[in-house]
Amino acid sequence: MNIQRIIFTLTLGLFVAGCIDRIPPTSLTETRMFVTKRRILQYAQAHDQLPPDLSSLPQMAGYDMSLKDGWGRTLSYQTNSAGTVTLESLGRDGVLGGSGEDADIIRSFPIRDSHGAWSDEMVDWSK
Repeated sequence: MNIQRIIFTLTLGLFVAGCIDRIPPTSLTETRMFVTKRRILQYAQAHDQLPPDLSSLPQMAGYDMSLKDGWGRTLSYQTNSAGTVTLESLGRDGVLGGSGEDADIIRSFPIRDSHGAWSDEMVDWSK
């Protein structure tokens, strides 16, 4: 293989690699929160209680089950007496507040439906 062919191949490879889109951290965070919500509700339905922490969640084959946001920090998991679970990421900067990619991503969902049963794992976010 001559040097020109090697240079052409390397240049083409770098061009193709540069054209591949990556998932924006905000979108990755929202996707991971959605899968985490499903896993929380699967746990609740199987054990008749909420998980004590996110490390207790069941596996879902074929899904990204990372508990980290798009910037590599662990998602925050909180419950309250009103029957709501909240998942939170502090955004790119890891500091409360902010705008753009630094904005917090906060999603909540009800743990019970109107009949008192555990919510379906596809329940909509409250906020």
